[in-house]
Amino acid sequence: MEEGKKLTPVKEILFTLLTYAVLYIISFLLLILLIRLPLFSGIKVLMYRGLIMIVLAGIVSVGLMIAFKKLRKISWLSAKDAVLVFILCCSINTVFFTLIPVTVERSVSVFMLSYMDTYNDRTYTEEEISRIFIDKYVYEYEAFGKRFEEQLATGSIEKNPDGSYSITSKGSFIVNLFKTISDIYDTDKRLVHPEGIGE
Repeated sequence: MEEGKKLTPVKEILFTLLTYAVLYIISFLLLILLIRLPLFSGIKVLMYRGLIMIVLAGIVSVGLMIAFKKLRKISWLSAKDAVLVFILCCSINTVFFTLIPVTVERSVSVFMLSYMDTYNDRTYTEEEISRIFIDKYVYEYEAFGKRFEEQLATGSIEKNPDGSYSITSKGSFIVNLFKTISDIYDTDKRLVHPEGIGE
């Protein structure tokens, strides 16, 4: 398409949407590739590592759009489109990544259903499933230990000279943010207002 050649408004909208869709698909596939590569392997928190990959995939998508624009001498893609492509790719990939891969890694429900599916030749009482969850998920798979190390790594808690641990100002800020979100969306208040032992 020649530089400056005008498209009808309808065609311009259709071409723009098609371009956005193709670039998003590329960013999605690139995200999967980046996650499977050993890039930033020092970051042990999957969500944080994933967010870095999401931004990288978004940047590559914008680069591809700019290259496509120059190669085909397209006048109907602008800097505004580059910003929108970046936001689109990062937003949708973030929603997908936090809803699916992060949930698979962290979810109690995923573990419970997967365990029952693996050993589907028997039935379970609620007490048995609870015990299996504590013995396997919490202790053997070190679920608590992993989350504890994550909070140390992100600075939400800190180790004191005597070997004990305390929440930091950053951790308190995050908790207050969670409490606000809990109030807005009316989630289970026990998780953000837990009772102390013996209370």
